[in-house]
Amino acid sequence: MGNHVFLCGGKVVLGSDAPLFYVTNAVLLTGMGLYFGVVVPHLIRHDPSYRSEEDGNDDATMHATHLWTSHPLSICLSALASVVALISLWVTAATDPGILPPVSSPVRPPPPPDSIPSGGRIPVGGPLGYRYCSTCNIHRPPRSKHCNSCNVCVAKFDHHCPWVGTCIGERNHRSFFLFLASVSVLTLVVTASCLRALGEGYREVAEEEEERGRAIPTTEGDGASDGENVDDAFWNPHRDRESDDDDVLRAAIPFRARAMFRALSDLPLEVALGLFSLLCAWSLTSLTCFHALIVTLGQTTNERVRGVYEYGGVRNPGDRGCWRNWTGALCGRVPPSQVPRDFSERVTSGEGRGGGPTAATGEETLWPGWEHSRSFTALMSAPPSANQ
Repeated sequence: MGNHVFLCGGKVVLGSDAPLFYVTNAVLLTGMGLYFGVVVPHLIRHDPSYRSEEDGNDDATMHATHLWTSHPLSICLSALASVVALISLWVTAATDPGILPPVSSPVRPPPPPDSIPSGGRIPVGGPLGYRYCSTCNIHRPPRSKHCNSCNVCVAKFDHHCPWVGTCIGERNHRSFFLFLASVSVLTLVVTASCLRALGEGYREVAEEEEERGRAIPTTEGDGASDGENVDDAFWNPHRDRESDDDDVLRAAIPFRARAMFRALSDLPLEVALGLFSLLCAWSLTSLTCFHALIVTLGQTTNERVRGVYEYGGVRNPGDRGCWRNWTGALCGRVPPSQVPRDFSERVTSGEGRGGGPTAATGEETLWPGWEHSRSFTALMSAPPSANQ
């Protein structure tokens, strides 16, 4: 069936870009492992509330409210978003997006019964009419499209997502939107957590440099107070060698740069994960907002990009208003699949075309739905003159 990949003997069907789907799983699992195994423990160790409990400090300022990146609710939210993202990713990839079964016949099928040539109301051709697909040998319904990657026609085709590995259509768009929303929340939390970890690392380096500056002995008789010596030693440990104000200013800038460089070098995993999650958060959040827009308008990505309703001068039949569009997208009934649930059933062919035995017995996958195709059975049962 098309360019799909079959797993578990045909019981699980993935799209044509199954290898990229595996890459998406690996990236998501690796990011989750680094976040929960490296970033979260680092944030907990630097949380004021946790440190006050470990040190036994009863100072009211130490019992501050948990910073939200290390708050138990934030950690639980990120864990929930991770689980939802993984589940929705697999549901989207393994769900039939709305494949329209092709017809294996050398004869072009007649127009559908509800089309205008057959006495119906739906036109043939145009942005909202039936279109004939020569590859699948069917008249695909309005808002559907043939996917060149999967090599099948998909009802209410939205787009082909290589990272999910399959097409997004009327049967898996809901789970795809849930995947986008959950992974966007996850990347935003991870980015903020990595930024806070980097800030804590910089603060640790600054405190360490300050303690080192306090340990430098001051020069007797210079007329400076202890506080001034501490400040000068903090910004410039070699204050006794450089007394000019310009030198002190120049020494202050390299100190900040050195502190930041040391913080970056001490936290390589947090920095790498933060940069990657920042890029993912930017793109995924933008994509989530775009899909929220097309759900509000009752359109698909394919229709939005092509400007069917903006430049085509036709009314969108799928737009029922904002509230009803969202209700239908999130809670509406998913149409039944037109392809078999299980492709593991096999049939052995032992006869040739002339009725005699073939040279070798072969096995092929049986698709029990082909014989119920309206166009195919009509062609097979019609007299030869009707097919001309």
